[in-house]
Amino acid sequence: MRIASGILAGLMMAFVLSACASWNVDVSRLQLGMEADAVQDAIGKPFAIRAAKVYSDEEWSEVWEYLPPAFTWEPKTYWIYFENGKVVQWGEPGDFSGSSASAVREYNPNKSTR
Repeated sequence: MRIASGILAGLMMAFVLSACASWNVDVSRLQLGMEADAVQDAIGKPFAIRAAKVYSDEEWSEVWEYLPPAFTWEPKTYWIYFENGKVVQWGEPGDFSGSSASAVREYNPNKSTR
């Protein structure tokens, strides 16, 4: 009986830990041009609005931050960059500088993963 309980507890622990590995934000649901409400419907509310700016021509930008859950094997923080209320890019904080034009220049196919 003790052996069966131990095996069952071990299997449950393995199941719980393997499920943790997939708890990162599912950015595959994002699309360029999505509005803020659609982003929240797809992946939930952001942890914080990391930055925001209104320009002299009344255009504006905003960066939302999504943090990984506490128990994740490969935690990833994601930022979503909006211009005038629409998604123009997303990625991990080091993936872009906040300008959609510079994102192309910064592309590095040899970027190492964590």
